[in-house]
Amino acid sequence: MRNPMIFAKGATIFLLLFLFGVGMQVRAQNQTPANIAPVVGAWTDPATGLTWTKADNGSDVNWNQANAYCSNLRLGGFSDWRLPTIDELQGIYDPSIDVPGVHLDGTPVMRHYKGNLRISGRQWSSSQENANESWQFDYFHEKRYSFRVSDSRLDRALCVRR
Repeated sequence: MRNPMIFAKGATIFLLLFLFGVGMQVRAQNQTPANIAPVVGAWTDPATGLTWTKADNGSDVNWNQANAYCSNLRLGGFSDWRLPTIDELQGIYDPSIDVPGVHLDGTPVMRHYKGNLRISGRQWSSSQENANESWQFDYFHEKRYSFRVSDSRLDRALCVRR
């Protein structure tokens, strides 16, 4: 005759494993920005679902260097970082948010963007005006600019992923 205690333990273990498996399937189906753990060093925009690095690269880079920086970035276990489009960059602009900064000449300025990000210059986009120029967004002047891809003075890389 079977020992009822051993059978009960076996049934309990089976039930727990079954429920764990069902829970894992439900969790996999609900992978939306609202229920995924945040990426350390990044911010996810709830309006778009895009995840942004918490800060730009912090130094002058030309467009090719900015692309390489984002393409080679490994952050939060992800390797699919990229330069954002100009529309994506403009999408984090918010005139109702004041972020204190310093202009080239040392005077204080206010920039306007969401996410409590650390932005230190103009941000390159992946959107090109032509073969020699790419669009940037400047959160101080609050508009788009087209710059030569070889320029690097105050030009930065803020990376994004979906």
